[in-house]
Amino acid sequence: MNWKWLLTAAEPRPRYVLLVVIGVVLMMTLTYPIWQPGGRGMAAFTAVCAVVLSHLSAKFVMRR
Repeated sequence: MNWKWLLTAAEPRPRYVLLVVIGVVLMMTLTYPIWQPGGRGMAAFTAVCAVVLSHLSAKFVMRR
């Protein structure tokens, strides 16, 4: 597996940033019932997971 490709931002950067932001907002909105009762710690954990998943999704979308 090419770790360098996976861990760096995609080109062009504005499109990559837009895809990541949309993904994070969508995932945080969909998981609100899960992390809201959990407090700040659960919200932070969910945010980190949302960023990682959005990054991977954006990379695979831009790969095509």
